[in-house]
Amino acid sequence: MRIFFTFLFLFFSNYSFAAENEAVTNNSKISLLSEENRVQKGDEFIIGLKFELNPGWHTYWINPGDSGLPMEINWTLPEGLEIKDIMWPSPEIAALDPLISYGYYDELILPILIKANDSYKEEGKFSAHLNFLVCKDVCIPEEAEIFGNLFEFSNEDILRSQKLINLWMEKVPKGFQYRISAKTSDRTFQLNWKSENAAMEAYFYPEQEGLISYNAKQFYKFTNTESTLFIDRPDRNKVNYDNISGILEISDGTEKKYFALNSSVEKVSFINADKTLEPTLILIVLMAFVGGLILNFMPCVFPVIALKVLSFIKESGEKGAWKHGIAFTFGVEVTMIILFFATFVAQNLGKSVGWGWQLQSSAVSSFLALLFFVIGLVLFFRIEFGANFTKLGNFGIASKGYTNSALLGLLTVIVATPCTGPYMGAAIGWGLVQPPLISMLVFIFLGFGVAFPTLLLSLVPSAMNVLPKPGRWMDIFNRFMSIPMFLTSLWLAWVAFNQTGMESLSILLLSFFVLLACVIVIKYIGRKSIISLASIIIFLNLILVMSFIPDSKPNNQKKIYLGEKWSNERVMELRVQKKNILVNFTADWCLTCKVNERVITNSEEFKKMVKNEDIHYLVGDWTTNNPEITEQLAYYKRAGVPLYLYWRAGSDEVKILPAILTKGILYDHLDIESY
Repeated sequence: MRIFFTFLFLFFSNYSFAAENEAVTNNSKISLLSEENRVQKGDEFIIGLKFELNPGWHTYWINPGDSGLPMEINWTLPEGLEIKDIMWPSPEIAALDPLISYGYYDELILPILIKANDSYKEEGKFSAHLNFLVCKDVCIPEEAEIFGNLFEFSNEDILRSQKLINLWMEKVPKGFQYRISAKTSDRTFQLNWKSENAAMEAYFYPEQEGLISYNAKQFYKFTNTESTLFIDRPDRNKVNYDNISGILEISDGTEKKYFALNSSVEKVSFINADKTLEPTLILIVLMAFVGGLILNFMPCVFPVIALKVLSFIKESGEKGAWKHGIAFTFGVEVTMIILFFATFVAQNLGKSVGWGWQLQSSAVSSFLALLFFVIGLVLFFRIEFGANFTKLGNFGIASKGYTNSALLGLLTVIVATPCTGPYMGAAIGWGLVQPPLISMLVFIFLGFGVAFPTLLLSLVPSAMNVLPKPGRWMDIFNRFMSIPMFLTSLWLAWVAFNQTGMESLSILLLSFFVLLACVIVIKYIGRKSIISLASIIIFLNLILVMSFIPDSKPNNQKKIYLGEKWSNERVMELRVQKKNILVNFTADWCLTCKVNERVITNSEEFKKMVKNEDIHYLVGDWTTNNPEITEQLAYYKRAGVPLYLYWRAGSDEVKILPAILTKGILYDHLDIESY
């Protein structure tokens, strides 16, 4: 393409000689501007070349991009005047699918810094010979000679020139206040810089040809205080540089700022290129809301929600039934805000945080195991421990007691922490690296999604008509709902066992037996004194259990049944070797993780696929605190596990798989045929 344009210049250029300070060609008018009409030795001043192109036409920047030619200017200056710098304004993108070029539409003022040195003899005449390309539907080479005399600019000319030059100087890139680093691999170019706030968009215009693929999407990422820009490299005519320069355009959504970059380049075997598009705040809160809706149907949440629906069935004849929905929503949102503040404080104290991060503590896992077990007992035996506890969320279904509905909202959020559904992980992960108010907004919309079905059911009484009328079936349903509660309790006890060893499991099983015995006594003896004594034993049992549960221990020795243990160093090693890599970040307390493992990643079909496709399968366990895994989750803007990452052999781009896996989803994302 460049050879073709050079040929045009040699044989078809449109040449124009001109009067002083001005030159005209068929498609452009060039004029001279000057900030000064009197110059002394040692002075520095700016002259400007003003290009007025025919409407819709454009000319090119230093690096024209996929097509075009850079402008050539040959100066003839008086002795003692020298050009210090040509201050190119930031270009625009000139797109002609599939080509991308860099240039200027309709008008350009090119500021040129000139210095008068000690040999300057106050001579004002100068000239410039220009070769440049102008394009619209076709490209036409233009050539012009322009003459000027500094001393013949009037004061009015100077004022007009200063105004125009200053306007275009605002588009000249300024020095960048942050330290920047650059890396290249065979496939990707990466820029990194530290910054306090995220930009809405960023775009890099390189001065060097062959550095990037001009028509490639530039992916901007912001994590904590680090901004990163990923750009594909060209397949052909690739050039490696030790140093690069260019213009970085950064937009905050209201204005664009331009910065001049100069950096050395580190050559690496690969770059961890996350090329997913940055979501908008509206999309994130929508994802949080939908994620909250889906959370209602997770096995750890659904039984509790079902209890509230049962209470609505009994209250369907009450005029104030809708108030219970409002109270329930209030309880959910208050708990979400408390959870946000706890996460925010822990994050600022340097703790590893994310959705479900509190379950890395054996004390929390044990507490939830006991809580689920108690709920299961209450549901199965249909008992009452007292006015407040029994009516928690209307377990004992009272038509009043809006506080109890709010408490059930609290309970719903607590039991939801082991579950991660589609959308919510990405939404919360994005929110955790945003300013506090935006983060809290994400948590609030997640809570609203959790509460919405219950709230809607309470506000629209006619929706209850699709449900059966109150009857004995409700007792049977309650007992049926106790089954997932007991199973979840045993699963959390197993989590505590994995976190601490046999000691925790022994304590919890003994506690389960004490709770079961007390509930049976309360249910079938029923004397007031016996009930009081059993209630005291239950309370003391809970306190003793929480006091004697040992702290979580690092699970470095945990056995990996398929694949190998994840480490960032191992991933780097495999990527240097250009291998297919599938990473699974999981945790024992993550119910979604365990379902995916049971159905997909522990199946014989999966084992066969990993072997036949030569995929290196790495497992990272976040059951207890692991700062390296937390760092990876934050990098990919995920609040918790599961997180599945896939690199195809030799590729810099990582694929992030959905939180809930099916065989079809797995095969589609890995681009392989089913087994």
